[in-house]
Amino acid sequence: MSYPTKTTFCVKYTMFFVNVLFWLISCIILAISSFAMVNKKELYGKINNLATDPAVMLAIAGVLMFVISFSGCLGALRENVCMLRFYSIMLGIMLLLEIVAAVLGYVYAGEVKQQVEKAVDHIIVRYRDDPDLQNIIDLLQKELKCCGSKDYKTWEQNVYFNCSSPSVERCGVPFSCCISDQINSQCGFGAIRMSESQASKVIYTKGCIQGAESWFMTNLIMMASIAASLPATQILGYCLARRLIEDIRDIIRRQQQAWG
Repeated sequence: MSYPTKTTFCVKYTMFFVNVLFWLISCIILAISSFAMVNKKELYGKINNLATDPAVMLAIAGVLMFVISFSGCLGALRENVCMLRFYSIMLGIMLLLEIVAAVLGYVYAGEVKQQVEKAVDHIIVRYRDDPDLQNIIDLLQKELKCCGSKDYKTWEQNVYFNCSSPSVERCGVPFSCCISDQINSQCGFGAIRMSESQASKVIYTKGCIQGAESWFMTNLIMMASIAASLPATQILGYCLARRLIEDIRDIIRRQQQAWG
């Protein structure tokens, strides 16, 4: 099928190449998540809630991105109205969900903060049980210069760092809480027993919730740009898909009139 205008030709191949890019990104995400899941497959029998597992969440995001981008890519290339319609509907649903989530997050900011605190506490409890969660919390604590969810004493919730634990790490905190740049697994030993003024000499004492809030305020423009780019990309994809559908239908109508 040949296109009547250069504009429609550009719409088709712009949509095709953009979705090829996102399709390749989704393949990379799926490869990383699959590798992580295979490496810790023996842990899945001990995990009560797979929805909180980073590898599973990454795999779900990768599958969703793969299906949507593939339908957009193939729909544009093959000029398939059904696939293009599916693509535009999925983008519309995702955009609507993001708007609803943003509004609810703003209206119920206090409840959202409490849920985030609970999620961080859950990660702290499972710190030694899941290597993915361990890497995430260590990265957050180092980058945000924080320790625990509310403060450094949150780590007493973990069975290994609790002061009643027989572990050598009892009353301590992970190395990622330490102020020193040198990795020293013993630098946080006994920190939970210290007062905040004493502990602040060797570890970060503020909680990661407060640290995240400070980081977002410092990088507000960058985060706002990133947050705006996702819906902007979705709106662009939706508009291109709808334009392409209308052009294909217009061509079909013209051909039917010519043959009629």
